[in-house]
Amino acid sequence: MKLLKVTANNFKLCDKNFTISFVPTGNKTSLDKEFELHEIAEDLYVFSTLGIIGKNASGKTTVVELLSIIYDIFSNYRINTSKNIFKFIDKPLNLDITFFHNGTIYRYITNLYKNENSVDNTSIFFKNEKLYKREYKKAHIRELFNYDKFEEIKSEITLPEDTSIIYLLLKDIKLRGIYCPSDDYMYNDYAQAFNIYKLLDNNLQIINSILKMFDEHLENIKMINENKYKIIYTNGTTKETTNSELYQILSSGTTKGFGLFTYVVYSLKTGTDLIIDEIENHFHKTLVENLVNLYKDKSVNKNNATLIFTTHYCEILDLFNRSDNIYISKYEKKIKLENMHTNYKFRSELSKSNKFYRNEFDTNVSYDALMNFKKELMK
Repeated sequence: MKLLKVTANNFKLCDKNFTISFVPTGNKTSLDKEFELHEIAEDLYVFSTLGIIGKNASGKTTVVELLSIIYDIFSNYRINTSKNIFKFIDKPLNLDITFFHNGTIYRYITNLYKNENSVDNTSIFFKNEKLYKREYKKAHIRELFNYDKFEEIKSEITLPEDTSIIYLLLKDIKLRGIYCPSDDYMYNDYAQAFNIYKLLDNNLQIINSILKMFDEHLENIKMINENKYKIIYTNGTTKETTNSELYQILSSGTTKGFGLFTYVVYSLKTGTDLIIDEIENHFHKTLVENLVNLYKDKSVNKNNATLIFTTHYCEILDLFNRSDNIYISKYEKKIKLENMHTNYKFRSELSKSNKFYRNEFDTNVSYDALMNFKKELMK
């Protein structure tokens, strides 16, 4: 399953018909097809990487939170309300999702409602769900989102109100998207990371290579049981420790890097899309650039995983040969997304970071605000 396009209404502070597309709109060169795009069916391409850039409080996190909800639907067929879907707007969230699965293009429409009768408010209901399909053929590529040719899929099976009818199509509970927020709370369990490697054919040797990226003194860490570990140092010494003691012994950067790169490994090995909010908060510049390039390298990314990330670090966008996989987030009464190719007719060979520094996309920090801050410091 690969997402092709998402349109949402009534999600937090987002504008009407808030849309994110994973399908290229610009010309596709042979170089793009090698590095920037995945061919998921004949002449049907999606992005290997998708970047969302904008200044602080422009809505970047809101964009990836929306995507995380959609991946919840396609992974677990239910939604966890911890994402605060109805934080700002007490209206049903409308989703219109186009995706590709097993040679067919599907369109899924649903309204999400609060479960007003829930004591702990831990579930959301799916209502007015509809699912349409059209067998994909190469000739359809120019009218990919022409829904007039789609036929509705009818089902006699009734599911619980908190369960999406997508379950009837995909059937298996399977992780199809991983959301890594900008904070550190999800990297606090080494046992969870080791269990992920066990799922990946017990490939524990890769742990060694990850650790050395973040701490040159570490040779390896081995899990004896879920609360007991052995640290092996490059000088040959070892130390047994508990799960909680690991956080005191190892640096926070090592813990965070090990946790996030575990998800990177899972993503690349299984084709699961990975969403990282504020990617520069996780790693330094060189490591971020290398991470992005991993998803462009088909010898590594063999299963068409897509990396989706938000960033303030605009130089990373110069790694993109294309501009239609770059979105600019802006907040002007409502959160809006602009596509660099569609909205600005941007020539991909030009430096994207220079354009940002010249504020041609209106993404710079307010000069007046900066000067006022400076004046306050001078008092």
